[in-house]
Amino acid sequence: MSEIKGQILGIIIVLMIFGVVSGAMVAMFNNLTKSVSDNVAELASEDYTSHVMSMYDRI
Repeated sequence: MSEIKGQILGIIIVLMIFGVVSGAMVAMFNNLTKSVSDNVAELASEDYTSHVMSMYDRI
């Protein structure tokens, strides 16, 4: 009986760890997605010609 309890406890612990890790990964992915979306929106709102000219100014 204690072997079954130990196996069930092990399964519960693994599922809890999986839930925590997957939750952290989802939060991180959502944060990165928002960051990329903001950067793309910023680049799309800029005038392309002025952006290219500013790149040449750096050279």
